[in-house]
Amino acid sequence: MNQFSLIGFLVLAMIVAIFSIQNSGEAIVKFIWWQFQSSLVVVILISTALGAIMAIFLSLPGHVRLRMRMREQSQRLAELQRRLQECESRRAKKASDDRQNER
Repeated sequence: MNQFSLIGFLVLAMIVAIFSIQNSGEAIVKFIWWQFQSSLVVVILISTALGAIMAIFLSLPGHVRLRMRMREQSQRLAELQRRLQECESRRAKKASDDRQNER
């Protein structure tokens, strides 16, 4: 994780913490037939955590594609380096043979 992401994460965490502390009343959460009452701080922190988890899961396919592409590019690079070494060794051998034929 680079430094900008870390700093951004820390700033966001501070904002959420300050917001949670300033809004510490009770909250009733209703979802379909499910209902519970809790501190607003808990509701905010749970919502933030669920949002972060969803963001991570949504970014996973892109990371997997990127990793696969990097692996393919690494294999391609290794193949090209091998072919370059073969070409250089053939060129050196040909130059050596040409020098010997000139003598």
